[in-house]
Amino acid sequence: MSFISIILSVFTFFASLFIPYVSAPAPENTDDDFIPVVRFIATSDTHIATLGDKGCKRVAKMINSAYAYADADKDYTKLDAVIFSGDVTDDGAFTSFASFVATTDSVLREGTERLAVLAKSHDGNMYGSESLDIFTQMTGQETDFHRIINGYHFIGISRGKNGVHYSEEQKTWLDEQLSIAVKDAPLQPVFVFNHEHIKDTVYGSYDIDGWGMDFFRDVLEKYPQVIDISGHSHYPANDPRAIWQGTFTAINDGGLAYYEFTVDDENTIHPDNYKTMTQALMIEVDAFNRVLVKVLDVDKGVFVAEYLIDNVASPVKLKYNFEARKLLSSAPEFKADAQLTVSEKYGSFTVTVPQAEVEGDNEVFLYRLTVTNAEGNITHSAWELSEYYFADVPETITFNSFRVKDGSTITVVAEDVWGNVSEALTYNIG
Repeated sequence: MSFISIILSVFTFFASLFIPYVSAPAPENTDDDFIPVVRFIATSDTHIATLGDKGCKRVAKMINSAYAYADADKDYTKLDAVIFSGDVTDDGAFTSFASFVATTDSVLREGTERLAVLAKSHDGNMYGSESLDIFTQMTGQETDFHRIINGYHFIGISRGKNGVHYSEEQKTWLDEQLSIAVKDAPLQPVFVFNHEHIKDTVYGSYDIDGWGMDFFRDVLEKYPQVIDISGHSHYPANDPRAIWQGTFTAINDGGLAYYEFTVDDENTIHPDNYKTMTQALMIEVDAFNRVLVKVLDVDKGVFVAEYLIDNVASPVKLKYNFEARKLLSSAPEFKADAQLTVSEKYGSFTVTVPQAEVEGDNEVFLYRLTVTNAEGNITHSAWELSEYYFADVPETITFNSFRVKDGSTITVVAEDVWGNVSEALTYNIG
């Protein structure tokens, strides 16, 4: 028995001691007219460091929740695969990989395939490209893979070897594999998994965000059937901008570590409670090649967003095209009786804002507060995220601790994810 096999046996034994107690509710399935023929759950950025840590428990809960969901489906009870788009470990240590493998081994049932790609950022921290061989020895899974599950093609791309991020050989290989997949089933979606978002697609992939890469874009644009699934940014998967369509489709899978945002061209924004992020994608395909994507809040056991892709093979896609959706969107609106609640203590003011409402495929992104003095000059400004990314969205948002002089006016507007701005709520001081 090899050293790696012995280590994995020990880790799996200890994982089995606590994993059965990681319970998970079954998210409610309300789509009676959608009958899957394949089902998988996808996430990324589990950032596992040690056996039994927060990352391990979230992975176990995610998988158990996916099984509970599948078991409750009267038409299709299988969970065909669990797929991870990189940064499965926090530091790339041997024991971190062993913890990931042992945790998933402890909860996966026969018939569910585990697939993962490795990232250069965290997975390669300790051993570089040797981490690819370590993972393959532990799992038997090649780190660049092309699998067919229930007739559907799944293609994964890990970091490159010999110190490179990705290689030209990988680009050629991806092109070849996509060509094979599309020739085999030209009307079906082809699922591609990589760690970084493809640049200028989903929220988090733009230059200002810092989490996109352009390397494979020219290949993916040749195949409209592609649904590219990635992570890396930690941006929320229930943001409407988490799904994008151009020639192909791109989706951000959220992740299991922490939330991050870009606001006003400033990235690496971490709001309060940002480490509570536990998001994954439950993805199903039906016999008509419609793809149903549900964003699962793993901790709460509820779905917080849903996307139906029904144009996967079309070379022109407008349903989740950013420009088209922005044109169709309307500004947030406060209820007719909405008003600001203002309180003062020791000269410091607090303003509470009722949440505004939006229609359709939209979310209130943030609220902007402005204080204007009697002369019309702005003396204070601030913003607060709407917390739309939580399963339990609060009814109000609060701005704390700022100074206001008599004769000033406090103004608050709501802004949606597309940049539309509501009418203002105002409050006069003194």
